[in-house]
Amino acid sequence: MIFVTFHGGSAGKNNIYAYASGKGASTKPLSTKVLQVGSKVKLDELRGMTLAGPLLYVANGSKKTSSVLTFQGSGKSYQLKDTLISNSLASVDHPFAMAFDESSHCFVSNQDTNVVAILNVDKNGEKAKGGAISSYLQGLKVKGKFLPATFVASKNGTLPNVPAAPNLKSGQGGLKVAFSGTGPTLKVQNSVRDVALANGFLFVVDEPGGCVRIYNPASGKYYGKSGGGPLQSPTHLLVQGEMLFVCAGKEIWSSPLPKTKSKKPKLKFQSVTTVTAGDISGIAFDQEDPPNSYVAIRTGTPQILMGDAKLQNLQTWIAKLPDSPEFLIYAPE
Repeated sequence: MIFVTFHGGSAGKNNIYAYASGKGASTKPLSTKVLQVGSKVKLDELRGMTLAGPLLYVANGSKKTSSVLTFQGSGKSYQLKDTLISNSLASVDHPFAMAFDESSHCFVSNQDTNVVAILNVDKNGEKAKGGAISSYLQGLKVKGKFLPATFVASKNGTLPNVPAAPNLKSGQGGLKVAFSGTGPTLKVQNSVRDVALANGFLFVVDEPGGCVRIYNPASGKYYGKSGGGPLQSPTHLLVQGEMLFVCAGKEIWSSPLPKTKSKKPKLKFQSVTTVTAGDISGIAFDQEDPPNSYVAIRTGTPQILMGDAKLQNLQTWIAKLPDSPEFLIYAPE
């Protein structure tokens, strides 16, 4: 199956839609309410999703909800179990995506604070607490205090409606940020996006910086930014085999992953494909042999394209979605 989250809000779709995957499958949704919450929680502007066994984690991303929720289930139905983390942790605000390591840590990117927060997840995988500020950041000689649980920091520590944090110098791994408006209308326009873990490295999309940055997921040490490109407004990542894919505007790029334990990890992106339908908001592959690829289009007519294992021969699969897609993932049935 393919799970899709949408832009949401008062006029949008605030749940996950499930579609049967594979060539010849019906394009009608199997479910328009994968998430079951009752009256306990309001779903609003859902963003990133991560499956881990029977658990499904979802970013409940609006400014009012600002949390990551834990669900349990299978197939096309998941029941709310708990709130993994909320904006009671100051670094969590307008969460976008999350990635889990094998040591019960969760890394959450947050658009309004422009940081990646580290969480310590309980043994049941249902709740989490803020972890320690990365040892790399603690070792920097800066003025001020980082937000609690900051693992990757904003280069600009002065953001609207966010507690002040240190500014970082070029080369220290700070994430860039772009603003809109002035004075009382100043707001964060573009900031951190997706996160991914692979081969012992943490990859973070810096949209205004036009790159993917590489960190050590144990210490937070900054290794550098991606080469190749240039990437125009990168947003979403996908690890597939030994390749890392990134969506940037109407293009999909790929780079071989750095080798495990590499002392100087590098990424060098090359263009894989360009679409004309609109800006891309995520890709996925199913588990057929060979796999089919799925590409979500969020601007123009919201839709999903299907292609081959090389992200070529992309054709319209779902011609019109009910709202702009934000993320899509493959969910084994």
